[in-house]
Amino acid sequence: MKKILIFTLAFAMLFFSIFAEEGMFLPQRLSPALYSRMKSMGLELSPEQIWKQGGPSLSQAVVNLMGGTGSFVSPNGLIVTNHHVAFGAVQRQSAKMGIDLIRKGFLAKSMKEEIPAPGYKALVLLRMDDVTDKVLKGVMKMKDPYKRYLRLEKNRKKIIKKSEKPGYRCVIKSFYGGEKYYLFTYLELKDIRIVYVPPSSIGNYGGDVDNWMWPRHTGDFSFLRAYVGPDGKPAEYSPRNVPYHPMVYLKFSARNINPGDFMFILGYPGSTERYMPSFYAEFMEKEFYPRRIKFLDGWIKILEEGSRRSKIAEFKNAGILKGLNNAIKNWKGQLQGFKRLHVVARKKALEEKIQEALEKDPELRAKYGDVFPRYRKYFEKAKRLSMKSFYSGWFPYGSRLLSSAIEIVYWTRERLKKDIDRKPGYMDRDRENHIIRLKMVDMAYEPWTDRQVLKYFILQQGKVPPQYRLKALERLLNGDFSEKNVDAFLDNLYKNTRMGDLNFRLKLFNSPYRKILKCRDPFIKFALQIVPEMDRMERQAKALGGEALEFLPEYYALWRAVFGSEFMYPDANGTLRLTYGTVKGYSPRDAVFYLPQTSLTGVMEKETGREPFIVPKKLKELWKKREFGPYEDPEMKNVPVDFLTTHDTTGGNSGSPVLNGKGELVGLLFDGNLESVVSDYYFWPPITRSISVDSRYVLFITDKFQGAQRIIKELRIVR
Repeated sequence: MKKILIFTLAFAMLFFSIFAEEGMFLPQRLSPALYSRMKSMGLELSPEQIWKQGGPSLSQAVVNLMGGTGSFVSPNGLIVTNHHVAFGAVQRQSAKMGIDLIRKGFLAKSMKEEIPAPGYKALVLLRMDDVTDKVLKGVMKMKDPYKRYLRLEKNRKKIIKKSEKPGYRCVIKSFYGGEKYYLFTYLELKDIRIVYVPPSSIGNYGGDVDNWMWPRHTGDFSFLRAYVGPDGKPAEYSPRNVPYHPMVYLKFSARNINPGDFMFILGYPGSTERYMPSFYAEFMEKEFYPRRIKFLDGWIKILEEGSRRSKIAEFKNAGILKGLNNAIKNWKGQLQGFKRLHVVARKKALEEKIQEALEKDPELRAKYGDVFPRYRKYFEKAKRLSMKSFYSGWFPYGSRLLSSAIEIVYWTRERLKKDIDRKPGYMDRDRENHIIRLKMVDMAYEPWTDRQVLKYFILQQGKVPPQYRLKALERLLNGDFSEKNVDAFLDNLYKNTRMGDLNFRLKLFNSPYRKILKCRDPFIKFALQIVPEMDRMERQAKALGGEALEFLPEYYALWRAVFGSEFMYPDANGTLRLTYGTVKGYSPRDAVFYLPQTSLTGVMEKETGREPFIVPKKLKELWKKREFGPYEDPEMKNVPVDFLTTHDTTGGNSGSPVLNGKGELVGLLFDGNLESVVSDYYFWPPITRSISVDSRYVLFITDKFQGAQRIIKELRIVR
């Protein structure tokens, strides 16, 4: 009876998604039914106003910030995004300048005072073209899975090499397991600068305590600006550069919003796996997340200890520490969600429905009957590689110096080959990115922390089953993973290396591979030992990728055949997506209901006088005197801060513009609620919510708190 009930609920929820706000849709492929649905909810724009090949459309106002999302909000290249998306730039500048811009914030009083955002680029999507036939040309004729993958990889590189022009970036992404391939062409803006980042007491109010939680009272926003060369073309940073003039920028709304209001989001969600089978989900719940949580916990403790040693150490560790704290809380939420929603049982119920369809339809069975058995067989091999890559694949990232050494070894080795035959990421087009990374090491390298984290990673290698260890490391340590022997090994690495010197790193980067082979630096020698083993793991992964090409497209086709295609959408993969929804609260547990909006009064009520709940003095005064200006909500009688919506979002969506039916910016998405992070794998409408900062709070802080009139005057504000 229980099994039947679970199936009934799962099947009902699948079709309920038609009436709920599930789906991360390609704006270039909006179905008539989906557009009609949004139109009935309050959308006032045509499909061409949302996406137009080459522009202009709203999609060209939304930029990919390489891990987050931003939006142009002025004709002079002003970009609004999240505080935590801009955090890396502020962290690096704090480490470089020795000034705590993280806590104090930063405001440029003029364009001349805007400072570089190291490592940041803004990608403006101009085109999406179907290149499926070109990518798959000759691929399935290859019998060997590894050679099949290499053929596909080379086809992709050829298309990109032919399509990419100076100032542009081309990327090919696969959809539905390799059923479709699209070429995305971006304008690549390389000179991004910091304009305004509020202090952490506003931009990160609540910190890790409130992260992924509701109610929220965080002013999670920042302003950046894109610059180009005097000729109007993308260029590296130069004092001579001028602001970029986007073809489209968003109006900034100061209008009132209410529960039930329709809104849509354009952004760059990173990754979801909604169509994974039950045995995959079971592995994630029982092995994948518990292992990762335990591993990250030890890593975080070392970073926290290192950060207490000095102010400069705190600055340098801040970026990675923030990222790891965010990840571990998300993963704990994922694990809770798997258990609370019985995700494995729900997926099994859906698979029973698929099996039932196969049994009833001989033609369907003949075409797709072996898909699930093949997937399971493949997954068993993939799971073994996942175990190996978890313990060994993460290893190089335990040290900034080791990761730089590995990068140098790969780059100099790959340069021996023709450009088209190199590893993806190591072609001539990627040279600039490697140099930027090598330069940024100094903004995050803290010797004590670097050594302790690498020590932790090595000691962890000694605790895992022998088949999952890095054999090269085992040889270097003579099989002795005792703390005393590991310390002696690390003494040699850190006392005799020059990898902490930028000039040395760049000199090696530009050296021929034969000189790298003879290099006496211990980190380079270490990298040369472990790179061959990393190559073997990569070869195994590519062979599995080639094997998946035989059945994964059929797996998705089977889903489509059983459940229909009208509202089926591809998993998130870092490409531009549209999701729609409404302002709405939710009930996280019995007898509890959360309202969908918070106010400035709530900020005051949370204050404790200690991090992360310290309210700036000026903000208190504005609240006490009720100096809200034109940003007061007429119904709240207060300044609105954050709000909840039913949008379907995930990591990468951070900073995405929340738009009303007219296409005006009413908020910036910055988070999801902890109860719903498992929606990366299974969407559950009753509790899945996205959290955004209200545009009126952004304006209030910028105007009344910071007095940044230069920014306010630059925005096109609608009321």
